[in-house]
Amino acid sequence: MGLRITSMLTIEYAKKHYAADFSKTLTLGRQFRAFTQKEFKKYLPQYQSISAEKLKSDFESPYAEGVFEDMYGAKLLSLDGFAHENPDIVWDLNQQIPEEMKEQYSCIIDGGTMEHVFNVPQLVKNCFSMLKEGGLYISMVPTNNFNGHGLYQFSPDFFYSVFSRANGMEIKDVFIVKFSAKNKVWKINSSPAASGERVQFDVNTQTEIYVIAKKIGNTPEEITAQQTDYEEGWYEDEKSITNTASRDALIEKAPRKLVYAFRQFIYEPLVRRKNRTVIKL
Repeated sequence: MGLRITSMLTIEYAKKHYAADFSKTLTLGRQFRAFTQKEFKKYLPQYQSISAEKLKSDFESPYAEGVFEDMYGAKLLSLDGFAHENPDIVWDLNQQIPEEMKEQYSCIIDGGTMEHVFNVPQLVKNCFSMLKEGGLYISMVPTNNFNGHGLYQFSPDFFYSVFSRANGMEIKDVFIVKFSAKNKVWKINSSPAASGERVQFDVNTQTEIYVIAKKIGNTPEEITAQQTDYEEGWYEDEKSITNTASRDALIEKAPRKLVYAFRQFIYEPLVRRKNRTVIKL
């Protein structure tokens, strides 16, 4: 669990575009500082007024609290299921949080915890419950090629389906980020429900999904979700099922290299990429 420079740029993006309130911020897991002072100076020059003495102290620590607190003037609290890294709160997110932890935080940041927790629905409900209404949830978790890193990888559809109005939440932005990239992200332009198709993203490297969501209402007693296309009944049409079967049969007969070339140079650029835009945070 660590905040990289792209993580910090996403946090700054949430402040700039959604007036994020960091006055009482909680991280899931105590977050390591996974960026250098050189990166900080290059990508966040607006914070160069922080004194050299404070920055020196911040970057001597392996954790991200010092930099965050000097940037935003607010203490960064942490919650972890284990005590060995000295978090502010020790709690297993597989279990329901107590009443006194509800509606306490203006912002919750998941810098890579959700994928390690078995009971994801409970974790999600806990986070929704801990947020104050109007608070932001900022998530940065694996979406592809992180096999062995955690228990799960998460798709855009997971967030669009779970972080829904029915569950008291609203998605503000979804980004796809190459793990090795510096300040290069793809912004998803619309949800599956709005675009009428799944959000697909083929990559050959480790890739994360960054999400900014806002709490807009009460957290229900039970978090529910259905993948968008099944909820909309897209596969009830016999014709669509037949077309899918015909397409799959054609793919099976075609040479692998031809299929790969079609997907990479025709289908990806002309069809799938219409729903995403390369941006700079």
